[in-house]
Amino acid sequence: MTSEAKVTISSHGKLDRALQSSSRAAQALKGQLNEHKPGEVIVKVKQSDGLQQELTSDYNLEVIEKFDLPANMMRGMQGDLLHLRLPVDVTTEQGLAMLRQDQRVAYAETNDILHAIDNGLPNDLNPKLWGLDNQGQGGGTVDADIDGPEAWRTSVGKNQSQGGPLIAVIDTGIDVAHPDLTANLWTNPGEIAGDGIDNDGNGTIDDVHGYNAIDGSGNPVDDVGHGSHCAGTIGAVGNNEQGVVGVQQNANMMAVKFLAKNGGTLADAVKAISYATKMGARVTSNSWGGGGYNQALKDVLENSPALHIFAAGNDKNNNDAKAAYPASYDLPNIIAVAATDKNDKLAGFSNYGLKTVDLGAPGVDIYSTTPGGNYQSYNGTSMACPHVAGAAGLLLATDPSLSNDQLRELLLGTTDKIPALEGKTVTGGRLNIGSAIAKLSGQEPPQPPAPPPANEGGCFNKIFG
Repeated sequence: MTSEAKVTISSHGKLDRALQSSSRAAQALKGQLNEHKPGEVIVKVKQSDGLQQELTSDYNLEVIEKFDLPANMMRGMQGDLLHLRLPVDVTTEQGLAMLRQDQRVAYAETNDILHAIDNGLPNDLNPKLWGLDNQGQGGGTVDADIDGPEAWRTSVGKNQSQGGPLIAVIDTGIDVAHPDLTANLWTNPGEIAGDGIDNDGNGTIDDVHGYNAIDGSGNPVDDVGHGSHCAGTIGAVGNNEQGVVGVQQNANMMAVKFLAKNGGTLADAVKAISYATKMGARVTSNSWGGGGYNQALKDVLENSPALHIFAAGNDKNNNDAKAAYPASYDLPNIIAVAATDKNDKLAGFSNYGLKTVDLGAPGVDIYSTTPGGNYQSYNGTSMACPHVAGAAGLLLATDPSLSNDQLRELLLGTTDKIPALEGKTVTGGRLNIGSAIAKLSGQEPPQPPAPPPANEGGCFNKIFG
């Protein structure tokens, strides 16, 4: 008995000592962690594989995954990112506290649970796309829109065969068979569909239209509907005599799934962003959020060369006072989007923030594509976000050389200033892609329609059409 006890203590001595020395810090973490997967952590180590093996051996950690980040992201990371499982008798709080005091560790974070940003069930169907072109339909305000038709006079976007910019829809997947989306979906040129082989050697088999980070497959099927709806707003096929049209009539959209019906994990979000970056995504559309500040996710976003558009959140929250991540990460390649309605009012559910939310975009009663070849209207900053992602794609289709800073300046510097967003967003304005395209092309910005002429006697002429 004495011999066995000595062996146990010797085998796990480093773990026991680390847990003991960090016990006070672990106690302080109780009740303070984001919603997360218990027993799992995301860790960045400072140095080499040898140190990683030493660290995991010392603390009896299982390496679930060493994130395969592209080289252009790794240069900025300055250390490997690991997804680790703690020993069964070690709590997440204990594991974090223990690892955060270890000199070999740059940081240790929870594997947060993230959610699509939604605002309840779809409302009644409404085929009028007021967000693109508001003529006052349904009691809306004329020109409370993003001036889609005005932008399309210059550009309707470009699909993959035309060299269009790759837009990654990081969400619940996309219905790749939807007749209003298929022509505008990215197809992996290095992959042969259905042969069960990783033809392009990128680590994923048969990733023809994108990636499923949940199961590591090339099947980003949308079994929720949220991602397909966002994709339709970005790039539903234009001029095809059916359904709806996106901000880009021609588009090049990649499906990247990491969210299921009950949400997704931060580890899978990291894999999703990494895949999109590896395959060349220029813009990502992110209608999701959850948890709190997480250094691992911030690092991955910061070191991705893409421009990341994020929904600001649906909690009626001032993000200046209470941050809503990932939208609230203070990074130059993130744009956070609030939701507006057809009368240019801030949506009642929308988050806002004078310092932390950049602009507004249509997000109430937004009609778009859903799985099975269907269409529905949804509400949410989730619906506002893809308007801005589509606008970024339209600008890049017009001038592929635009940098993230130039894209940001065009999107934020050409908004329509509206009273509802004054003091509520950085710009005080709602997206206007017509004005952004005009500025990029050196044209005069589109002018708002003149008010209806007044008649003698105080009546006015009704305008139809």
